[in-house]
Amino acid sequence: MSFFGKLYTLQKNENFDSFINSLNLPQDKADALINAKPSQKIEKDGDYYIITTITSKRTTEIKFKNGVEFDEAFTNEITTKNTVTVDGNKFTQVQKADDKIITIIREYSPEQLVVTLTCNFWDGTAKRYYTAN
Repeated sequence: MSFFGKLYTLQKNENFDSFINSLNLPQDKADALINAKPSQKIEKDGDYYIITTITSKRTTEIKFKNGVEFDEAFTNEITTKNTVTVDGNKFTQVQKADDKIITIIREYSPEQLVVTLTCNFWDGTAKRYYTAN
């Protein structure tokens, strides 16, 4: 697929600050997420997919198989259960912690990445738009 290995850089957000505020994080962590300008890439290694997110402060990576649950450290205090379903260029991640569920849909094209965020404790939808470098 033409989007594997490409680096996508955040260009704009829609409703992202409201989404972050719905998480009830400490204000310094919320501000850091809202103000970050991350880049992201996806790669494939055998049966595994690897999504790397790069910010000025750190680089994080999630490695997963299609449809197989895995743990991810959301914060130092919170570990989430995640499942990513792959359908062509669309990667749907369902992230669960206690009774909270966040759905992250990443849609890749050669030119852009659009990330759509929804959850069961906030009635909005947030979008993040990335452009391929």
